[in-house]
Amino acid sequence: MSAKLSIVTPSFNQGRFIEETILSVLNQGYEPLEYIVIDGGSTDETVDIIKRYENKISYWVSEKDRGQVEAINKGLARATGDFFGFINSDDVYLPGTFNAVMDHFAKHPGSQWICGDTIMFGADHPTEVIHSEVPKSAAHCLAWAYTAPQPGHFWKTEIVRSGFDEHWSYDFDHDMYIRLLLAGHTCEYIPLPMAAYRLHPVSKTVAENHRQIEEFDRIAEHYEPQLHGADQRWCRATRYLRLSYAASEAGRKRDGARWLMRALATHPEGLKNRPFWGCLRRLLASGGGL
Repeated sequence: MSAKLSIVTPSFNQGRFIEETILSVLNQGYEPLEYIVIDGGSTDETVDIIKRYENKISYWVSEKDRGQVEAINKGLARATGDFFGFINSDDVYLPGTFNAVMDHFAKHPGSQWICGDTIMFGADHPTEVIHSEVPKSAAHCLAWAYTAPQPGHFWKTEIVRSGFDEHWSYDFDHDMYIRLLLAGHTCEYIPLPMAAYRLHPVSKTVAENHRQIEEFDRIAEHYEPQLHGADQRWCRATRYLRLSYAASEAGRKRDGARWLMRALATHPEGLKNRPFWGCLRRLLASGGGL
C-alpha cells in the first residue's frame, strides 16, 4: 500500500485564488491523500468555495485564529499521513507533483525532507522558474545562501510534528529549516518544478518584505550563538548586510553604510564568497544610494 500524503492549506480571505489552490491538490491523482483546509474566518467568498469541494476535502474549518502559522499547526496536528506538505491559498501545485514526491520517498526510504523547483508568477511579474539550491547547513540557511521557496518542500511528518514556531509571522519556514538542519536532517533536491508561487500586491512576500527582513534578522540573532568560528562570522556579516539593505530601502543611507562597514569588518574573507557578494548586489540594487 502506498504511503499517505497529508496536505494543509491555511486560508484567510483569498477567495480570488483559493479555488485554483484546492483544484491543484485534488486533481493530482495521488492516493491515499489527506487534504486539510484551515480557514481563519474569511468574510469573502472563501467558505462558499470550500463548501463546493467539501466532499473531497478530508477536513476543513473556518474559525478565527492567530494567523497563518497557527492554521498550519492546527492542520498538522490533525494530519495522519506519513508525509506532509502545505500550500498557501494563493499558490498552486503543478500536475504530477505528488506522484513524483511520493515515488522519490518510496525509492529512497531514508529520505525525510525533499525540495523541488518553484515557478514564480503574477499579473505584474514575468513567469520565472526558480531552480532550488537547498540549504545544506544551519550556517548556509542563516546566511541566506540558498534559494528554495517553501511550496516545493515536503517532509516526513514525524520530523515536523512539533509544529512551526508561531512566534514568527514571515520566516517560520526558514526557522523550521534551521531547526531541522541543527538536528542533523538533510534536505534533498529533486530537479523538477513542483509548485507555482503567486506574487501579487497583497501577498506577504511582496507587501511586507521589509518586515520579513527584520524578522529574519531576529531569527539569525537567536541561532548565531549555536554556530562557531567562520560560520558564525559569515552569518553575522550577512545579517549586517540585510540590515544595511533594509536601512537603505527606508532611506536611512548613513545607517545603511554603517551596517555595510560592520559586515565587512566582521567577515572580511566574505569578499571571496559568492553569497556575500549576492547580498551586496541586492543592497546596491535597492537604489539606496550608499
